[in-house]
This record gives sequence, structure tokens and C-alpha cells, in this order.
Amino acid sequence: MKNKMKFKKKGQITIFIIIGLIIVVLVMLFFLLKNPPQPKEFDESNPQAYIEACTRGVVEEALELLSSQGGDITPVGSITYNSTEITYLCYIDAYYKQCINQRPMLVEHIENEITNYITPKVQNCFKSLELSQNKRYDIENSQDINLVTKLHPKQIIVEIDKEFKMIRENEVREFKHFKMNMVHPIYNFAEIAMEIVNQESRYCNFDVLGFMILYPGYDIKDKITGENDVIYKITERATNQEFWFAVKSCPLPPGF
Repeated sequence: MKNKMKFKKKGQITIFIIIGLIIVVLVMLFFLLKNPPQPKEFDESNPQAYIEACTRGVVEEALELLSSQGGDITPVGSITYNSTEITYLCYIDAYYKQCINQRPMLVEHIENEITNYITPKVQNCFKSLELSQNKRYDIENSQDINLVTKLHPKQIIVEIDKEFKMIRENEVREFKHFKMNMVHPIYNFAEIAMEIVNQESRYCNFDVLGFMILYPGYDIKDKITGENDVIYKITERATNQEFWFAVKSCPLPPGF
């Protein structure tokens, strides 16, 4: 009988603990729903965070252009498809001939395209930062800027060397190096595009199905348009990010 009583009391204590935990969770949910966490406002007094966010924005602008236009900010040697100029990454203007790789160092080319596009815009980021702080600090903002873009698998890194000082009475805040790091598959897209180009330049064809079996994380579609022009679209399935480019290889005469 005593054992039964003890067991009953332990069971009641356990039930009270569970009920208490449920009440705590419900109270927390009530306050979270009533006052959801607000997005953290951008702190302009933190130059590193300010420049990182501003740089991220202009890199995203560059990526939108590069991904839809075959890796060029301003396409050179391109075809118009759905009102967009898409660069040929492999091209030949002769019947029955394999195409020639137009961007043998595509990763490095995209790095340079991003750097050239964002450098003046990042300069403007520093000017905006200076304007936002000049009422509270004396600003020393050097004109020199050294900006480098590096692509890695699913990652983009932008490193900025620039002197920026914020001075107020005896307080001196000095910055010389800024860094922006973001996740994006542009490097992977460039590597896949180069594999497609290599096969097109050798065999006048690319085995889309075989590649997707080996790399199921990517969807590849090819569409023939015009005079044997092939438009390729690579999609990363997890993010729906896309990369478009064109190929013209082993074209056939009209009516063949």
C-alpha cells in the first residue's frame, strides 16, 4: 500500500511538472506572438557592419546581371533570348566545326566583373557612412580603395582595404580592413558551365541527363534556338538560383 501511495505521489508530481512546462511554453508563445522579435536595425555607428551590408547589396546587383547574362555585366558576343543578352561561352561561326571556349578562365573573369562593378558603388558606401557620422565624429576617409573579390564553392568573399577614421575628442576609431562574406553558388555555376563548354567544344554535345545523375543537386536545361544556338540554364535545386549562358557548336547549314 505504501509503495502504491509513493508511486501515486511521484506520478502526480510528474504530471504537475509537465503541466508547468506546458504553461511556461504557452506564456512564451503568447508574448512572442504579441510582440514578435523586431529585425535588428542597422547600426551606422558600426562601420564594419555598415560597409558589409552595403557591399552585400551591390554584390547582389552584380550577381543578378552575371547570372542572367552568361557571366558578363555587359555582354560581349551574345545572343538575345527572352529580351536578355546572353553571352556565348563557346562559339564558332563555321558549319560543322566545334566551338571555341570564349571564357577559359570563367571564375577569374566573374571575379573581375564583380570587382569592377562594385568598386565605385562601395566608394559610395563609404561616402554615405561618412555623411551619417559627420555630426558626431570628425571623419578621415581616404580616397584610396583596394577591393578584391574571391569566389569559392558556394561562397563569395570581398575584401576591402581602405583607411577610415572616426575622431571625437580623445576617442579615435580607426579602420583599415573590411570584409564581406556571402553564400552563393556562382563559383559552382562557373565550374559546371566550363564542364559543359569543354564537352561542347570536343563532342558538339553535352550529356545533360548523365551529369544530373552524378550531380542531383543541380538541374540543367538546354534549349536550341535560332541557327543551332543552345541556351543553357543551370539551377541549384536547393535555392532556385540560376545561371544562363549560350553555346554555338557544330552548327548545321540552313535546311539541313
